[in-house]
Amino acid sequence: MKKRTSSVCPIVYALDIWGDPWSLIILRDVLIHNKRYYREFLASRERISTNILSARLQALVEAGMLVRIEGDTNRAQTMYRPTQKTLDLFPAVFAIMHWGLKYNPNTDMSIPIMQELKRDERGLEQRLLRNFDDVTH
Repeated sequence: MKKRTSSVCPIVYALDIWGDPWSLIILRDVLIHNKRYYREFLASRERISTNILSARLQALVEAGMLVRIEGDTNRAQTMYRPTQKTLDLFPAVFAIMHWGLKYNPNTDMSIPIMQELKRDERGLEQRLLRNFDDVTH
């Protein structure tokens, strides 16, 4: 991700960290799909390339959004976990999802999480946050 000079604007700050499409997709995969490992991110339906995935994961670690936990015996065991800074994005991610539900005619409403978001957003957030009790406690 390219760096620009510091800005006093909170929108610019946020977009500098997670404003490119791949970073937001990685954060979606962490928050919504509870992905933790490089191979899981690589398997996303959006088909991110390996060099972009590596660069974005590194940038998200450097920005304090993810913590990289080295595997005991090999790199394939390296795990990425969200920080509180990332967990605080749930309302923004849900707002973006709601916007997409409203305007994207191709949204697959058979996906259970889409139904749950429309039916009980607060319950969905609480359920997803339970995946990260190790971060919040």
